[in-house]
Amino acid sequence: MAQKYSFGAKAGGTVNWASFRDKYQKDTFSVRPSTGFIIGGLLGFPLKNNYSVIIEGSFSQKSRTLKDPLLRNHSTYRFIDGTLLLRKAYKFELGPDIPSEWFVNIGPEVGYWLSGRGYLTAGGPKYRYQIEFDKTPDGDLNYLYYNGANRLFFGLAMGVGFKAPLKNKTYLTTELRFVSGHTNLGGNKYEYPPREWYSSLLNYVDTMKMNLKVISLSVAYTYDFDKVESRKGKSTIKKKLKKGG
Repeated sequence: MAQKYSFGAKAGGTVNWASFRDKYQKDTFSVRPSTGFIIGGLLGFPLKNNYSVIIEGSFSQKSRTLKDPLLRNHSTYRFIDGTLLLRKAYKFELGPDIPSEWFVNIGPEVGYWLSGRGYLTAGGPKYRYQIEFDKTPDGDLNYLYYNGANRLFFGLAMGVGFKAPLKNKTYLTTELRFVSGHTNLGGNKYEYPPREWYSSLLNYVDTMKMNLKVISLSVAYTYDFDKVESRKGKSTIKKKLKKGG
């Protein structure tokens, strides 16, 4: 088993939304789903009984849209994510001599918050901002200051998918996945914009005591590599060369 592995690239779209644990915030903010994307690579190692381990690394863009009785806040965040999955495959024949499989997988996901941006609106013009981490507000209206942010996130990933063969040991995999974020964006209940925004944006304060939930639909292109088979091929070529010589 240690001589076999697969590697490839994946990309897909996401639907994201904010999740509150605090009842007051649930009653204050309404949540709207937003879209994003993921792009990355993966390594797979087969185990026994149709199990395998999948290691993924990706760049993702996730977003949230919050609305209180007066304002709407749309935020876009960028992350680096790492996922470790245990996969169980169930083999079947897609057609004559077309061995395929469907699978389920589950495992932890770790993400690091790189940057963010967004806009606020009260039904009129959009007030755009960039997110700054751990800086003192200086009155610049182009920034929203997150001084109590968590930059490292943990979640649980669960997915179901389908893997079909192409040519020359390459495969196309489609997966529907749900990631339940378990880490809040911040430890503080609220984070504040620059003081000048208070009058123009009706005393808006941004909440961070929430986590992100994500549904993704992705496609991966992978290649299965077998060291033993590749060595056999090389040894066969050498034998033929020796006989010919």
